[in-house]
Amino acid sequence: MESASPLGVPRRPARPLTTLQLFKIAQTNSLAAWDEELFDELFVERRYFWGRLFVVSDPDGIRRVLQDNHSNYPRLATIRRLFEFTSGTSIFCTEGEAWRRHRRLITPALDANAVAEDTVLLVRAAEEMAAAFAAHPAGQEFDIGRALGLLVIRSARYVFATDNDEIEPMLDHMAHYPLQPSLLHFVRLPDWLPFAKRYNTSRAEAETFQPMLDRLIAERRSPGYAGRHDLIWRLAEARDRDGGGLGTAELRDEIIALGATSYTVLRPLTWVWYLLALHPRAEERLHAELADVLGGAAPTAENLANLVYLRQLLDETMRLYPPLPVLILRTAERDDTVSGRRIPRNSIVAIMPWVLHRHRKLWQDPDRFDPERFSPQNSAGRPRYSYLPFAIGPHVCIGASLVMRQMLSAVAVLAQRFRFRLVPGQRIDPIAWINLRPSRGIMMTLEPRLPAARTG
Repeated sequence: MESASPLGVPRRPARPLTTLQLFKIAQTNSLAAWDEELFDELFVERRYFWGRLFVVSDPDGIRRVLQDNHSNYPRLATIRRLFEFTSGTSIFCTEGEAWRRHRRLITPALDANAVAEDTVLLVRAAEEMAAAFAAHPAGQEFDIGRALGLLVIRSARYVFATDNDEIEPMLDHMAHYPLQPSLLHFVRLPDWLPFAKRYNTSRAEAETFQPMLDRLIAERRSPGYAGRHDLIWRLAEARDRDGGGLGTAELRDEIIALGATSYTVLRPLTWVWYLLALHPRAEERLHAELADVLGGAAPTAENLANLVYLRQLLDETMRLYPPLPVLILRTAERDDTVSGRRIPRNSIVAIMPWVLHRHRKLWQDPDRFDPERFSPQNSAGRPRYSYLPFAIGPHVCIGASLVMRQMLSAVAVLAQRFRFRLVPGQRIDPIAWINLRPSRGIMMTLEPRLPAARTG
């Protein structure tokens, strides 16, 4: 166990915020809106002028909401509205049978078996990133998150449309969506209002990419297509039990929606290097495992599974800095009982990974970095619903397997070649609206290292 290091966290209010305070602070940094009681109590009710809010951190209660009675808790309509895009049919904005049909069709294209074949492309992107880092002048300071953006977009491009450069600008553009939404983004404004298009963002953001995506889809559906079976091909060829697939407009919506979430992987990667820079013993242990398993070679689909400590490191990083820290929000359609407490119809239920992962009743010394929490022996008795980096239940993140493989590949490649060092004197403040990120970036310098030979 490594000695504690001070980690970047926003200051928590000592008492619950009023409605006005909540709206004011949450628009700047939603992490700073959650008071100390939420980190001590597993079930908290709050009343605001717009209704009742229940914050559930009890694992049994989370199971009730997200798994056992999930049909009673649809996702908040105001959040789903952000992802309506060209036809309003993606899995991020639909519920009911439309959502179930899309989920059935899309899941095989992104499951663990499908994305295992993408490993060589993810490693290729990581090695291109390593080459870019190697060109940095010695001692030059850089923002690690901004630098990793190249890796994320290049990886996504290879997976979506293997050797087609045209899709990269779309992925780069949509990956920033929505960068810092206003409350008006969550309201469908009448199109005749002069400023409506600015806030009816989803369709306006996506419409310019429609011709290019339609052409890529048509190419992959043509009888003579001989290219790689990339993600767009897998989605285009997906068939339901009755033999039907996604229409072009539906498929376009799903590609844009997945592009709009592609930066999710960037969030944990940024914090990995921050945490390793603060904890040199963890970094040494990671280097030892990489030397033992890879011996300086590039990772493969097979040996990624042997990087046990690296997986623990990523899990602990996402516990402390979850990529989607606050937005598991549901509306109760009918009265229900959760954790022995009544949830009235039309109440909002919030399950917030930022709170859950740092809850004092679920984690020992929760603000301390310790990858050993996720060792097999330490994980054995932990409630399954106490750790939700990708949500859980039917709405679990459909791209979780791809995200994990991308992160494992990137860290395995980069950590064999470099050490990342924090520039002294920085104040690291995590902020979030939808995604979590450092408020000012994280400035680092780079030290090349020679990978050690395999010991076994």
